Amino acid sequence: MILRQFIQARFKNRYLILLLGISIICYLSILVPPTVFWPAVFASYAIPVLLVFHGFLMLLFLFWRRNLLIFPIMALLIGLPFIHNTISIEGTDEPKNHSFSMLGFNAKLFRQYKIYNEFSKDMIKWAANDNSDIKCFQEYSTNHLSEDLNVTKQIAEKGYNHFVFSAKMDPDVAYNNPGLAIFTKFDILDSGVVWQDYGSFNAGIFADIRIGKDVIRIYNIHLASMRLELYRYKDTHNYYRKIIRLLLRLKHGAEKRSSQIDLLINHAKNSPYPVIICGDFNETPYSYNYFKLKRHFSNSFEQAGNGFGFSYHSILFFLRIDHQFYTEKIKAIDYRVDRKMRISDHFPIRSRYSINEDND
Repeated sequence: MILRQFIQARFKNRYLILLLGISIICYLSILVPPTVFWPAVFASYAIPVLLVFHGFLMLLFLFWRRNLLIFPIMALLIGLPFIHNTISIEGTDEPKNHSFSMLGFNAKLFRQYKIYNEFSKDMIKWAANDNSDIKCFQEYSTNHLSEDLNVTKQIAEKGYNHFVFSAKMDPDVAYNNPGLAIFTKFDILDSGVVWQDYGSFNAGIFADIRIGKDVIRIYNIHLASMRLELYRYKDTHNYYRKIIRLLLRLKHGAEKRSSQIDLLINHAKNSPYPVIICGDFNETPYSYNYFKLKRHFSNSFEQAGNGFGFSYHSILFFLRIDHQFYTEKIKAIDYRVDRKMRISDHFPIRSRYSINEDND
């Protein structure tokens, strides 16, 4: 009887050791560029699942087998950086005199929710009436031929300067000028394009904005899509083939985003001004690309957010793929997800920043 219990305990420990080893390998995936070893992309997707599972094991062993607690505790301690990425309890600082508000929003071309051939006048009105000091839109769309759909004019009439970038698209959609836009109540001194992906909405733009006697650079970024929807693959009824195509799209998307982030980082490093980067990154907080950005910039959610910050309005509601980063001369005061606007498949991100006083 005692021998049997001993063998069973060793057998269970072996599985726990294996699980700990797999967890560590997945954690290390953030060190591997997708262009070098693409399977590491999928290992990173397992990280949040492993964190939840180890948390469950810790609670289970706390009441059942305390001698096994060391395994989930070790896994969670090693995974602390990912826990910090997942949930923030930083709270909100008091607004300062030189603080300014910022909106980041993937507007899905201002279409109705899941009805992409029909415009949403409610969303257009919402975007025009929003009073944020700086507004960054991804998948922006405007049509100067229609008073109701001329989003640029409606926002400009509210007292905003703007830089609107139109993507190079097929003629069928070009009249709606899809792309990205930066609107601001402050003066725009300069603006430009960091990179653009021809034939898609993906691009990176910037605008140098004067706030009082300070100048900051705002980047508005839309990286390559994750393409998570299986319904895109209508040419086959084979579910296995759909999964393979989905995995290949995830692979190619991660590789493309990695090269786009390299262009962004190199451009931002040469900025003469403090930088804020806002956009739809299509990257989870557990990826190589996300941690590459964190090596150069602070993340607004991690520094000033509360809760989980999930920003994707879809069946995969647990994704945080819309991010904001900034350089050390700027401080994030507040960061929150606005869940009242539910027409797009992304929730708007609202944040507030201040410029460090020693730069005044």
